[in-house]
Amino acid sequence: MDAALQNQMTVAALICSIAALFFSLLAAFPGLKGVLAAVRDGVLWFALFLILGGLGFVGWQHIQELQGPAMTVGGKAGPASGLPYSSASTAPHSRAATSPAP
Repeated sequence: MDAALQNQMTVAALICSIAALFFSLLAAFPGLKGVLAAVRDGVLWFALFLILGGLGFVGWQHIQELQGPAMTVGGKAGPASGLPYSSASTAPHSRAATSPAP
């Protein structure tokens, strides 16, 4: 994860946590407890989603970096065969005509 994305995710989680704290303080008023508790819980679930999603993304990137390039049959490193849009390192062989057509 690059620094800008990590910074944005950190700020978003911090804002969600501050909002949850604010709603917790407002929930001290008896008439608004039910509504504000529901909003607070929603904000906390969203913050948890952001944090766990960020951790999962960082873990996925780490696993992708550890795998490295795929090995081909000849033992040389080549493009990963499971990736979409990967191009082959060699052009397909065309069949050469041995004799001209009659």
